[in-house]
Amino acid sequence: MARVYTKEIKEKARNLRKRGWSIGEISRKMKIPKNTLSGWVKDTQLSEKQKERIRQKIIASGVIGRPLAVKVNREKIERWKESIRKKVQHYGEVTQKDPGISKLICGLLYLCEGAKYPSTRCLIFGNTDPVMIRYFLNLLRTSFNINEEKLRCRIMCRWDQDTKELNKYWSKITGIPLHHFFRTAPDKRTKGKPTLKSTYKGVCSIQYPSTTLQFELQSIGEAIIKGRI
Repeated sequence: MARVYTKEIKEKARNLRKRGWSIGEISRKMKIPKNTLSGWVKDTQLSEKQKERIRQKIIASGVIGRPLAVKVNREKIERWKESIRKKVQHYGEVTQKDPGISKLICGLLYLCEGAKYPSTRCLIFGNTDPVMIRYFLNLLRTSFNINEEKLRCRIMCRWDQDTKELNKYWSKITGIPLHHFFRTAPDKRTKGKPTLKSTYKGVCSIQYPSTTLQFELQSIGEAIIKGRI
């Protein structure tokens, strides 16, 4: 049943409005819905000073409410992401249970990020993401019979970056010793253009002198793709 309001209550609301109160303020004070109040005070004439007070109140409430809304939305997104992570986390154990899956994943990664035969006659896999580089190398080392001594690494970076530090960084990521790194030549095209992202560590290119392994990885990836067409 709809609530019935007395003339006194309506008049009190109008008086607050005439004093420059916003509808939101009146609603909170009198515990009356905003849409109900709007009908009561729509004809109330406000001075410029009162209108300015209401504008400032609206701005202030937005400043206060916006960070809270952002926080709530961020927490909602995190809950959404976590629910999906839990849903798919069992896939992380697939390669441990079936070594053949490791070869399939390695082949797909190479098809996406590796140099293709016959344009090149050497296994070359490059990426800026250290997680991707580490994962690819782990699959390569555990799924294929490779000679660690033949693994090489080349870093491609911007002009203003410290090449020695970058080599140390990627050596730690890859497990490839520094004496197996090719000389790093910064990109001259970036001279005078500062690197904006401090997290950017250049492109890490893993190289292994085997056309056979290169083509095998490429063929695995192609077989998977073609099998779904």
